[in-house]
Amino acid sequence: MTTPGYVLFRLGERTFATALNDVREIVRLTGLESLPGTQPPLAGVLVLRGMPLPVLDVREQGRADEGDVLVMDVDRDTVGVAVDAVLAVLHADELPAGDPPARTLPSYVVGVRRHSVAGGGVAGAADVPVLLVDLRVLLDTTAPGWVERLAPIQT
Repeated sequence: MTTPGYVLFRLGERTFATALNDVREIVRLTGLESLPGTQPPLAGVLVLRGMPLPVLDVREQGRADEGDVLVMDVDRDTVGVAVDAVLAVLHADELPAGDPPARTLPSYVVGVRRHSVAGGGVAGAADVPVLLVDLRVLLDTTAPGWVERLAPIQT
């Protein structure tokens, strides 16, 4: 599948990217309301343009009302995925093809890329590894063990 670009985001200290085609919009994580009786990974709901948006949180605990939400349409439902921060929206050329993921990585990791970030190295830019993830695989509720896959992914 080709994509016009990527959404670059941070979970903990690790940088990830997902296909821009899979993200409907990006919103700030403010006003998250918890629901009685729910358990992680469901963090609660945001009211987005008058409609409740369930938000799944794969981040480390303790960051409930900080960060950004990637809004996605998955299996005819709209869901949000909480991330620590959206860093950039990149054109496909800005995150060139890299190595295939190691077989020991989870199935939602579909590639490893490198991205230059200003502020490091001799020439003023650092090359940071970026894990390319397919959030649709991560959010596949029909797959066995899907809740366990949503445990914090930034170890």
